[in-house]
Amino acid sequence: MYLDSGEKHSRLIERSNAIGIDFLRTDLVTALTFIQVAETSNSPETSTRNFRKALEAYRAVLHFLPRLLPSTAEFEEIRSKLEQVRLHLVQAGYSCK
Repeated sequence: MYLDSGEKHSRLIERSNAIGIDFLRTDLVTALTFIQVAETSNSPETSTRNFRKALEAYRAVLHFLPRLLPSTAEFEEIRSKLEQVRLHLVQAGYSCK
């Protein structure tokens, strides 16, 4: 069975979207890990470095999310984790704007 170019294009877009959503999920889990390390570290340098990395991941998700089409469930999962990351960053004194 051969796909015409329109079907190939559609499948490519769907696959790219799925990969993008996985990227966002991974970035958010990574951000939460950075936050956990930052909050439990006894080293101010380690805490600062990890909070900054979490902020970079947070901003990356905000940058790429409008370019993707997550399902309602995927969007809610991403939104919930974004909010968790944002709250921790704000509590640590970081601006998420």
